[in-house]
Amino acid sequence: MPLSEKSKLSLYDLSRIDQAIAYIHRHFRDPISIEQLSIEVGMGIKKLRTGIRVRTGLTLHEYHFKVRIEQSMPMLADTGHPLKAVASSVGFKTESHFCRRFKEIMSMTPIEYRLQCAI
Repeated sequence: MPLSEKSKLSLYDLSRIDQAIAYIHRHFRDPISIEQLSIEVGMGIKKLRTGIRVRTGLTLHEYHFKVRIEQSMPMLADTGHPLKAVASSVGFKTESHFCRRFKEIMSMTPIEYRLQCAI
């Protein structure tokens, strides 16, 4: 993110963005829209979108998926739960969408990750 975008954010803005990030972590299983998040933390959509990008290096949706995938990893490593159950427990509607996002983020499939953890 260009320095100019970061410098436009006040400490107050950064604290609101941190609240938004915490909200994403608490509600990772749920659908989250930028509009909903904007209302939740009391910040304009454009500034919030920019702030999330500055803080995380990702868009809201990319970050939301990343949090979901991170939450799925202990379940994949420590349980024999079917992928469909793991996907559902972290908020994905379908196993295929979960697997696609997992591979995009982790550069391996959930099965490959599970096998790697078993070694």
